Amino acid sequence: MSARESLVVAEVSKSYGATKALTDVSLEIPAGRIVALIGHNGAGKSTLLRLLSGADTPSAGSLSIDGRPVSFQAPSEASAAGIACVYQELSLIGELTVAENLFLGTEKLSGGLLDRRTMNREADALCAEYGIPAASTDRVAHLSVAHRQLLEVARAIHRDVRYLLLDEPTTALEQKQIEELLAVLRRLARDRGVGILLIDHKLDEVFAVADHIVGLSNGRTVLSGDATKIGREDVVEAIVGAGHEGKAGAGRRARSPGGGAPGDVVFEARALAGNGLDGVSLAVHAGEILGIYGLIGAGRSRFLRTVYGAETSPEGAMVLNGKAFAPRDPEHAIAAGIAFLSEERKSDGFIPQMTSIDNVLLPVLDRFVSAGLLRWDALRKAAADALGHVPVRGDIGQPITALSGGNQQKVLFARALLQAPRLLLLDEPTKGVDIGAKAEIYEIISSFARSGGSVIVVSSEEEELLDIADRIVVFRHGACDGNAIPEDDLSIATLRRHAWSQAA
Repeated sequence: MSARESLVVAEVSKSYGATKALTDVSLEIPAGRIVALIGHNGAGKSTLLRLLSGADTPSAGSLSIDGRPVSFQAPSEASAAGIACVYQELSLIGELTVAENLFLGTEKLSGGLLDRRTMNREADALCAEYGIPAASTDRVAHLSVAHRQLLEVARAIHRDVRYLLLDEPTTALEQKQIEELLAVLRRLARDRGVGILLIDHKLDEVFAVADHIVGLSNGRTVLSGDATKIGREDVVEAIVGAGHEGKAGAGRRARSPGGGAPGDVVFEARALAGNGLDGVSLAVHAGEILGIYGLIGAGRSRFLRTVYGAETSPEGAMVLNGKAFAPRDPEHAIAAGIAFLSEERKSDGFIPQMTSIDNVLLPVLDRFVSAGLLRWDALRKAAADALGHVPVRGDIGQPITALSGGNQQKVLFARALLQAPRLLLLDEPTKGVDIGAKAEIYEIISSFARSGGSVIVVSSEEEELLDIADRIVVFRHGACDGNAIPEDDLSIATLRRHAWSQAA
């Protein structure tokens, strides 16, 4: 690697216990150039960003800026070196204004007091420059997800960033906003000399802005070259063809109760479209686990939230237990027999200050009301029974945050099962849990299906879907035709090929 003005990653590895997330990864982000980083789910892209942004440290290898070795122990150190990172999980504070978020930690002062007039004026100018329809004094909570994403980028740029790291920045944006953001990135690189690392799986966007493309698979570099000399098919083949096949079969459970044919259709989606979906049709049967695979931003989570009534789909229809189903809100979906476990349990899965028992009871309180009063003895017995069917380790009488991540997730499964649902929606059900807790969660899911319940599970882990799902469908750009991948063709490579097929 050269010592010119650039951010360099040299043979970096990162391990978490026995798991190797990155192995001997090298890349260079020259000033004024855009490097696209692509790879399948779990390839190590986000891990690399965490190392570059100071959120984590390498296990081996080195980082350097302009030929000088650097070592970051915290994001503030990376920021001081001119590195800014915009993650998928946005870091803006909703209750603060646009200007307060833009200048948080770098506030302007006048006479020892906050110079709000100057900060508001600069914030208004930034919003105008980047097409954000907001005033400096508007609270960020009132902005759409897309406009918050743009505001994160504007904040990074406003702080005189030298190297900008972007993790799937276009996922929540409409096409016009995507085009505007890509134009901003080109301008930043060309006019300001900013070096940009762009994580993106949409190849149209990658080839529209990237000077260089680096591909990761299973934590290793499988592709690196000039964007003008690499074909789209080469990119897809590098991502899909690298790594082990992971054929389905070894850990798969028997199909449906008793191992026979699946039961009646419990839920069906028919051509759902709008609000990020672009034609989703699929069905799940009694006693069946339907797996959903796809790249980040493919519409998987949005689909689950639509079924649960947390989001709406203007077009299409849903059928539940043979009847038309159009949930007004999650309460309506729960009453209809649907339970949902969110991907982000810490932000919208439980109430941290409450005990595990109380968190379990939240969705069913109205079932234990008599003469306007809650029957607490019956409530706590129901919670104890539900938790007794799930192997939770730890004190369930303490705040749920006292438990490990895996045990928190098992508490949420107990809550879902207490609702006695017909349909269980699971979004990344083993995210952030250890291998032992994963095995116990798989058994909880399989047991529910064996008892006749229906499950739709979204997972970015190919092995997980191959192990627990009866059928697997793939989402691409908000669309899904409901056709399952044939069982005799199921493998990790096949899943990736189907997910990337439209990207090429």
